[in-house]
Amino acid sequence: SYGQTDNLKKTIGPIAKVKIQEGEMTFIGRVDTGAKTTSINAKNIIEKDGFVEFTLVNHLGMEFFKRSKIIDEREVKNAEKSEKRFYVYLTILYKGIVRKTLVNLNDRSNSTYKILLGRNWLKGHYIVDVSIE
Repeated sequence: SYGQTDNLKKTIGPIAKVKIQEGEMTFIGRVDTGAKTTSINAKNIIEKDGFVEFTLVNHLGMEFFKRSKIIDEREVKNAEKSEKRFYVYLTILYKGIVRKTLVNLNDRSNSTYKILLGRNWLKGHYIVDVSIE
C-alpha cells in the first residue's frame, strides 16, 4: 500500500548539513523540492576535453579543487543572462548515508546556502518536513 513505502524514507528538514566526500568538506544546504537537480557553489570552472576543473567553496570559505568528467551540460537562462552549466557526480554524505549524486556547478557565492539539495537527491529517500529546525 501507499503508506508502506514511506516507512523506508527518512524525514529531513528544510536545512541539512552534508559532507562532500571528495573534499571532506561540510556544506550547509537548503533542501529545495522546486529544484530538479542539486546545485553546488563552484568557482574557476574550466572545461577541458570532456572534463571540467573547478573549485568548490563552502560557507566557511574552505576550498577544494577537483577535476571531473562532464556528465551533462545545459544552457540555463534567467532574467539577466544565459550561461552554460556543467553537471558532474559528487559523493554526498548525510547522517551516515553516502550517495553519488549528479550536481550542477554554479556560482552561489552570493547565496546563503552553498548547496541546494534538489529532487534528484531527495527522491525515494527523504520526506521534507519544513517544521524541523
